[in-house]
Amino acid sequence: MKFHGIIPPVVTLFDEDGNLDLDLNRKYLDELISHHIHGVLLMGSSGEFSSLSMEERKLYVEEMIKSINKRIPVLVGIGHTSLNEVLELCTHAEEQGADGALIVNPYYWHLSNEQLYRFFSTIAKNTSLPIILYNIPSLSGQSLSVDLVKRLAADYNNICGIKETVSEFGHIRNMITEVSKVRKDFMVFSAFDEHLLPALMIGSAGSINGSAVFAPEVSVALYEDYQNSNLHETEKNHKKLSKLMDLYTFCPSFFTTMKEAVHQRWLEGKVGHRAPFDVYPADLSEKVSTLLKIIEMKEGIK
Repeated sequence: MKFHGIIPPVVTLFDEDGNLDLDLNRKYLDELISHHIHGVLLMGSSGEFSSLSMEERKLYVEEMIKSINKRIPVLVGIGHTSLNEVLELCTHAEEQGADGALIVNPYYWHLSNEQLYRFFSTIAKNTSLPIILYNIPSLSGQSLSVDLVKRLAADYNNICGIKETVSEFGHIRNMITEVSKVRKDFMVFSAFDEHLLPALMIGSAGSINGSAVFAPEVSVALYEDYQNSNLHETEKNHKKLSKLMDLYTFCPSFFTTMKEAVHQRWLEGKVGHRAPFDVYPADLSEKVSTLLKIIEMKEGIK
């Protein structure tokens, strides 16, 4: 599976009591798909996988893959401190028909490169799913080095890409440059919204970016316009994405902000949260509403 373009790392929606709301999530995914996204990531960081039990994670993945019904490619985010749990989730995702897995390195303990190599190579040997590595040092505790990724890409054909949630653009540039020396087909995805355009300009496959969760048309238009060399429109949407970076400053748990934006645009009823994330700034709704107005979106503006 060759992934590309804009792949929103969707939020997971709860009812007002904090229970997993499958119908609401189906409605939300249908809305995203109608905006011509190129794929979807379930159970990523903004999907709040850390708030769900193993059983809930499996149920959500199973039901959402059924609902998507092959309309777009599906990546399933898999993160756990236990390798056995990771393997179990990989097997489940494969059985449900996922198109690939986004796998984060174990958090809590700092691992050596050899330990990380053992972790990812064990997974690669035990699944036929395409694997995209997930580099998010701000949450996992350490960054995946270019040398490690280059070695994994050379040794395992099903390790075929990486999502780079890093602030240092130079790291993304080095990853694209160095890994392409051993794998021309290796896909590097940016994550921060303002990295989408510069990353495309140096050979990225696309972006798995936060604002695409609630404003997919901005990123999709930028990606498509860039592919068609429509640089004037590309620049306009890049400026919009740069303004959207404020979404990461409104609340420490950025998925809380994203859920608010999703509800304001497309869904009725109050936003559901699980403790401790049911505590958030009192002005969050107002800030999100203002952010949507800044980017001149007509749909759902309050």
